[in-house]
Amino acid sequence: MADSLLGKIYRSFCASESARIKTILIIAFTLRFLAILPFGNDISVPYRDQNTYYSLARAIVDDGYLGIPTIPRGPYVEHRQDHTRSEGFYPAFHDSLCAVWDGQGYLYGMVEWGKPNSFFEPLYPLLCAAFYVVFGDNFFFWRLVHVIFGTLMVFFLYDIARRSFKDWRIATLAALYVTFYPHFIFYSWILMSEALLLLLLSAGVWAYVRLLEKPEWHWAVLTGVFFGVFTLTRSFLIAFFPFMVIFILLFVRSPKRWFLAGLAAFSFILTMSPWLIRNYVLQDQFVLLSSRGGYNIWMRNNPYFIEDELQAMGVEFSPEKLDKLNYREYILGYPDFTPEQGELERNEILTREGIKFIKSNLGFFLEMSWIRFKWTIGYRGIGLRGPLLNGISLLSYGPALLGFLISIIIGWRFLRYTLPLWSLVGYFILFYSLTHEGLRYRVPVDPYIILLAVFSAVYLYCRFKKKPFPVPETAHAG
Repeated sequence: MADSLLGKIYRSFCASESARIKTILIIAFTLRFLAILPFGNDISVPYRDQNTYYSLARAIVDDGYLGIPTIPRGPYVEHRQDHTRSEGFYPAFHDSLCAVWDGQGYLYGMVEWGKPNSFFEPLYPLLCAAFYVVFGDNFFFWRLVHVIFGTLMVFFLYDIARRSFKDWRIATLAALYVTFYPHFIFYSWILMSEALLLLLLSAGVWAYVRLLEKPEWHWAVLTGVFFGVFTLTRSFLIAFFPFMVIFILLFVRSPKRWFLAGLAAFSFILTMSPWLIRNYVLQDQFVLLSSRGGYNIWMRNNPYFIEDELQAMGVEFSPEKLDKLNYREYILGYPDFTPEQGELERNEILTREGIKFIKSNLGFFLEMSWIRFKWTIGYRGIGLRGPLLNGISLLSYGPALLGFLISIIIGWRFLRYTLPLWSLVGYFILFYSLTHEGLRYRVPVDPYIILLAVFSAVYLYCRFKKKPFPVPETAHAG
């Protein structure tokens, strides 16, 4: 009887698209829900950005501005006061600079406490402020929203795959892969922006695929809006959207493609305009991106400040090598800022000096970029400790990366769909190789690495078995 029941479930899963996607979404939600249960209302997990987002949310709710509150507050801060880091957890150089910045009342020496700033993109802090207003410090419900985000991302990826490759096997296998992919489950309970980024990027790609399928104005608008909202969460994607406009011009089969491309671009700009206007009113000048570019250049090219992260990834520079760097004083501390210099001027100074340091040490910068590339494209993250976690990460990510690389060889027949996905993955990896490495920063494009890997596997299987690809529509329901 059990076999008969399982057989009926399996046959329904294969024959009915409705049953198939409902089953996958139930599994996706259940896995993510179970993942957040052990953490309940605890926010004391060791990820600093959680506390930053919480503090930003409290500043919005309690003080009425987007910025760092004068007095840090919340359960995370209280936990850290009772559970101080062990000596040597961070490099002494890191701690000494942070002590100076804290004494001055600045975050990273860039933005003053207790005032609004343009350092942080607004969307996730605003979302956290909404969480706080609705749920208070019941972080279980914050995480539950992440669970919903992750489940919706699975649906979007299924539909992207189904509409792109017209093969239910690719859609099903890709959706199941992302359902069980450990990094996506992990970010269900981490209170940082990755769960939102995964959802927004999948929604943007989905809208683009729908636009290819039906060149109508509302899909062009949604493409611009979803990519614009992503940019309000992580601003670096602003340089990628012009490529999406080009893809619309190249691949939309409609005499209205110029209008649709322009509409997508207009929607993208319009979505970001409230943030741009707010920054102009605040700073009295146009601010396109966040004001932390100079700090990121300084931090990610500073082997003293991120010594702990480098060592965690097995990288260590000899003192003799670092002593030979030109303009070495740049990485030994910040320029001497004056109280009159605001965040934009400080960012401009750090950016200018950072470019000078890079030009003076081009070989060292290329070496750091190579380290960042391996770190970004790899399977190891800072938080992955021990052979078990690293083994799980390798086994889940390794086949996806291999299949993605194979798709670059065999995917040219589906260029309308594969080229934007290749470009997204390449853009993320190139950007973070040059600026700010880490598995965490690659995660938003992992669904498309997985999707293209599944496409490669099914395509090669069909070629080997001499079966049609994609499966004829009459061979399955939906």
